[in-house]
Amino acid sequence: MRRSAAAGLGKQARSRRRPGERAGSCWAVSVPDMEQWVLARAPATTANLGPGFDTLGMALGWDEELRAALAPSGVHLVVPAHVSSQVPAGAENLVARAAQAALRAAGAGGFGLRLRLGARLPVGRGLGSSAAAVAVGLVAANALLGNPLRAQELLDLGAQIEGHPDNVAPALAGGLCVSCLVQGEQAVRVVTVRLDPPRALEALVAVPDRPLATHEARRVLPALVPLGDAVANVQRASLLVAAVATGRLELLAEATRDRLHQRYRGRLLPGLEAALAGALEGGALGAFLSGAGPSVLALVPSGQDCPGVRAALEHYLVQEGGGRILRLALASDGASAAPCPPP
Repeated sequence: MRRSAAAGLGKQARSRRRPGERAGSCWAVSVPDMEQWVLARAPATTANLGPGFDTLGMALGWDEELRAALAPSGVHLVVPAHVSSQVPAGAENLVARAAQAALRAAGAGGFGLRLRLGARLPVGRGLGSSAAAVAVGLVAANALLGNPLRAQELLDLGAQIEGHPDNVAPALAGGLCVSCLVQGEQAVRVVTVRLDPPRALEALVAVPDRPLATHEARRVLPALVPLGDAVANVQRASLLVAAVATGRLELLAEATRDRLHQRYRGRLLPGLEAALAGALEGGALGAFLSGAGPSVLALVPSGQDCPGVRAALEHYLVQEGGGRILRLALASDGASAAPCPPP
């Protein structure tokens, strides 16, 4: 089992700083080996978990990969052919932006990067592909410098790049993360509490072939919601965290219900409401739209076939024009990086 680069948020990662030095100073890192490559991994994630809009996120057992090395200057990024039309291949790529941000934060902004992205996660499906890209970029660059940046620094950088912490927190730390943004004296920081995911659960995920851009899924959300809907979501998000923390998994069917965003995003996904209801009727312990969608995730008992849940998800995929159903573990580990041979 790999060790998360940000496991136990608040604990300091291994550092090569001299006593009294801090990240961002020109003395934060030693002279790096320009020939050293690292392999970074970060998990897919599902955000919101129903009611926890922009707050709750959970890591899934499906990893993004990045091979990286330092360069004298510039950014040299290689992406697989199957995503070359979906993601930029230059310095504006999320992986490159994250890696460069980590270099600058560690006082090594003068270095360039050689990057080879695996692009294993589908883009625009609500499974945290952008957060995973940010996470692998951050931990790869940090590892190449000897890990001068602490877990909290990586998390704050990731949230700044992503714009919200719900996916990037579990991508870095693994498990189920409860995150919020707090205004500090000089900058916004992320406060995250991580819980181990329930071992008794796995995820059945319906992943449509067609993507749905996050900005489109956010555009349909209203600026104001009824007070009753806000209260209902606060109640269920709190219940969800308490249910996981205490092992009361029978409460998840109610705790994953949402009245804040899914009903509005259902205008873009006509089969969503029936899919969620059908998954629960078929034996799922909880069901929700994964992130901004279009993927739908059902929490099911580990090792059980759950044909009723599969049938509901398959019907949803037919309405969406096709796709696939994946069975994924709930991942304890977050992003990590280790030395590897040159690609």
